[in-house]
Amino acid sequence: MPALAAILTAALLAAGHLLAAEDPVGIPEVRTTLAGSEVRVEAHLHPRLPEEVVRRLASGIPTTVAWEMRLFVKRRNWFDSLKDERRYEVTATWRPVSGDYAIERRLDGRLLDTVVVPGREEAVAALSRLPGIPGFTSGPALAGAPLVVRVRSLYGTGVALGFVPTRAMTDWRTSPVFSWNGQPGGP
Repeated sequence: MPALAAILTAALLAAGHLLAAEDPVGIPEVRTTLAGSEVRVEAHLHPRLPEEVVRRLASGIPTTVAWEMRLFVKRRNWFDSLKDERRYEVTATWRPVSGDYAIERRLDGRLLDTVVVPGREEAVAALSRLPGIPGFTSGPALAGAPLVVRVRSLYGTGVALGFVPTRAMTDWRTSPVFSWNGQPGGP
């Protein structure tokens, strides 16, 4: 039985390395800006979505890309405990009657808005970026503390060995260190 477990583990690791070799998608940078007590987060995928995801979108299957954002206090040698986390999701759906795409944006499962874009390129662009959304709200406990935001994108799913579910995602990318001065109207 231990030999079977070792073989399965090795096969899963090999499948993961194959997926990683085919998957050059990453997040080149994470930008944060402060607007009052709101921390706005912006990022994008580079290069854009993999061809498999674009084919899925072109076939008419609703396609979702999720962005996970986490706020940490930065310490010299480690990250403090997680302060907050959010999940931003964009779903693009082909509308065959009108020949366009509906883009739904959700934050933590709540619908933010739905817009219609005329073509696939615009839908791919919407899936490939995290616009400067208000990701977090700073409070008195975070005033003056060195903060960082970590972001990753989940853009696909698959199956390894015919039955093990996998997720295609980028590595975590960390923003530059920033701080909030504690004033509701200021940076």
